[in-house]
Amino acid sequence: MGKVIQIEVPDRVNEKLINKLKEMLADKILDEIGKDYADIDLYNLYLTLKFPKTEDVTFDTDKELEYLRKMKEKEKKRVWS
Repeated sequence: MGKVIQIEVPDRVNEKLINKLKEMLADKILDEIGKDYADIDLYNLYLTLKFPKTEDVTFDTDKELEYLRKMKEKEKKRVWS
């Protein structure tokens, strides 16, 4: 299991601020990555903070195909007009 970094905040702090703090930490890590060579652990930490959940995404194929058809028709009209 991974290590846990825990920051205790008062009860009055809402979820919006907590998420903002996570974003600030991720941005700081990204700044460090951009400055110079960063090791893979720092990069993995950034990805874990930025994308905490990974899961399979399923699409409704019929809806997706219909959307693509509409896009194609729209582009045809744009190009040929």
